[in-house]
Amino acid sequence: MAGFFGLFDYTKPGKGVRKDEPKQSHFVHFFVLVQRKFWKLIQLNLLFVLFCIPIVTIGPAVAGMTYVLRNYANERPVFLFSDFWDAFKSNLKQSLIYELIFAAVAVPLYVAWQFYFLNASEHAWMYAAAALVLILAVIFIFANFYIFLMIVTLDLPLKAIIKNGLIMSAICFKSNIFTLIFVAVTMFALWYVYFLGYLIYLLIGFAFIGFIIVYNSYRGVQKYSIDPYLAAQAETRDESVFSDEQIIREGEEA
Repeated sequence: MAGFFGLFDYTKPGKGVRKDEPKQSHFVHFFVLVQRKFWKLIQLNLLFVLFCIPIVTIGPAVAGMTYVLRNYANERPVFLFSDFWDAFKSNLKQSLIYELIFAAVAVPLYVAWQFYFLNASEHAWMYAAAALVLILAVIFIFANFYIFLMIVTLDLPLKAIIKNGLIMSAICFKSNIFTLIFVAVTMFALWYVYFLGYLIYLLIGFAFIGFIIVYNSYRGVQKYSIDPYLAAQAETRDESVFSDEQIIREGEEA
């Protein structure tokens, strides 16, 4: 029997897409894909949770999930377990290093914001300090919409990936705001239902939130990283020889 009671059966082809299907808006298309991939998102979420044990592997697990979600967003064929596992392994080093960088930035930002905000009633200037920390935190969040996506898409040093993530946190500001609102509403809704929310996280929450981020952020990576690279290569070589999978290990810094 392929898979585990059919759960991780990556030999079964997915449903095709009609060539004459009318073009949908970006917003509507997202929910169409969610409906179409609903059970796959549950399976992916369970894979992600499984590979986050022990917790030190969360970085590679995010990389594996991001790679699969990127292919779902672009409606490419996916062999769920094998694609997840291949991305987990091939991005192991960068994702583990970035996992440490993320913690080294996120924890001090959270501690600093808590300190300034909770003590601002005694010292008014701390409101300004808390606001500054909050702005830095938002920039950091925006950059993270792109960093793991670029880790699994482009062959760049981690330093360049982080730099590009920070750049896209600014130049894709409108898209980032929309993504942040969508993610925040989803997380608040899950937090509001308490125990049921935790259950939803274990079943589909991580994959759904990840899909929001990947679906809305990939356009920025395409526009500011992949497309400029293809345009530069088209001057010397036939652009038709490149597929997105070939670009994965040949990308240039945005």
